This record gives sequence, structure tokens and C-alpha cells, in this order.
Amino acid sequence: MKSILNRLFPFIALGLIACEELEVPEFNQYVVEAFITADENIYDIKIKETTSIIQEEIIDIPFPDATVTISANQESIELVYDDITGKYIDPSNSYEIEVGQEYEINIQLEDINATSSTVVPEKPTGLKLTDSVLIVPELLPTVFLRDQITELFDEEVITLSWTSVPDRHYFVVIESQVDSIDYILPQEIPEESLELLSSFKFISEPTQDTTFNIIAVALETYGQHVAKVYSVNQEYVDLFNSATQDSRDLNEPPSNVENALGIFTAFAVDSIEFTVRKE
Repeated sequence: MKSILNRLFPFIALGLIACEELEVPEFNQYVVEAFITADENIYDIKIKETTSIIQEEIIDIPFPDATVTISANQESIELVYDDITGKYIDPSNSYEIEVGQEYEINIQLEDINATSSTVVPEKPTGLKLTDSVLIVPELLPTVFLRDQITELFDEEVITLSWTSVPDRHYFVVIESQVDSIDYILPQEIPEESLELLSSFKFISEPTQDTTFNIIAVALETYGQHVAKVYSVNQEYVDLFNSATQDSRDLNEPPSNVENALGIFTAFAVDSIEFTVRKE
């Protein structure tokens, strides 16, 4: 799966940049984007400069030479910088992230030492689908394509649900599990049809709802898929809300990292599979 937050971060930049002028912020702090998931390898820890702005475009500049450790119960692991992803990872895949455990992160970069902690939430339970198969007819690039898509938005839908836990937030990720791609939509799809599909998100916003509608025609390919439900902490919810706030009322984004900017948080996930089949 792609990084859980390729999706939100220019969030630091949005909070640090003035609304009227685009300027490079001058801080001696760095930014931490650190996410761990129960029962998964550590692969999503990023240390970077606050922001750099070139021609109004926000770009990230990672720090490759920080000393980063994750620890719990007096056991720790020092992470290694990966040149390909620009992130700090556990190349041995040996360190276990456990539900209910509190983890600490320690980052030493030059003369700045940053720390934070987070508790891994409980996994979602009771995942089920109203059907395990979605049937989608072959779609052709005709003048009636938009009408076909509109009908399928209402007709070819299955609902994912899970058990409610008070005050718990979740988000959903839908992923294809196939290597060879058999596209649902014709490659010559008109622009107006693409606009119709643009509102469907394969990664949902944090919610306390315990249902999620999977729309067949908004998926990319036929074949096997997996629906993942992530349980998230409040710090992630605050982060998401900050990243999507009205640009006319920007506040500094939330940070739970001492001596740096950013976030260290944890997820727990459960999944269920379904198939998208051609009629």
C-alpha cells in the first residue's frame, strides 16, 4: 500500500505558509511524518525540512542522516534510511508493532533531539460485506457512457460494515490485488465521465461511521480486491481536519512531536476481500 500519507502532507506547509504570500519559513526545526501499524513492518517514517517552495510548488527535502529509533518496553530498534523511498525503515522486518502497546520515537538530527509517543489502537472487528462479488457490465466509449456510469453508481454497490466502538475513528482503503490490469472503464472515457467519478475516494476521510459503500464503477480494474478498515487515533483525526481546513482560516497544524513539527501516530487494520467480475 502506498504511504498512508502521501495523501495529507503538504499539511505542514499549509500551516506554516502565510495566506497572502508564499515564503520559505525559517525554522531550525524539522518535520516528522511517522506512522506505524499493528502487525506490519515499519516503513513509513519520514524526516524532512519544513518546506521549500519553488514557483508556488511545495516540495519535500528529506534528511538522510538522522538517528531514528522506535522503542517500547525497553526494547528498541534503530531505523535505516532508504534511498528509494526517502523514509526510515526496519530492513530486518523483525520489530513487532502490537495492539495496545505504547511506542516512543526518538530522532537525533545535528543538535536537535525530538521525541514523541503513541498508543496502538484496537483493530476493527466484525468486518463484513453485503456481497463478495460485484458484477460490472463491459462499458464502451459511446455517447451513452455517462448514463451507464450514473446507473451503475446506484445499482452495482456493496456495503462494507464493522462493529462500532464509542469515540473511535476509522478510514477505509480499497486496493486491487491483481497483477495484470483489466480496466473497468474504457481508456477513451470522455472528460465529463471522469468528472463524475472524481468524487469517489479510494481512501476515505476519518469517520465514526461503521459503514462504507464500495461503488463498482469507481474502481479501476476487474478482479480481486481487498477492503481495509483502519482504526486511528485522535492525533490523526486532528491532523486530517487541519489539512482540509478552509484556506481562509489557516491555523498552525497540530503537532505531537517535542522539539520538532509533525506527528507520530499508530493504526490498526483488518481487511476483507471481494471480487469485481465482468458481466
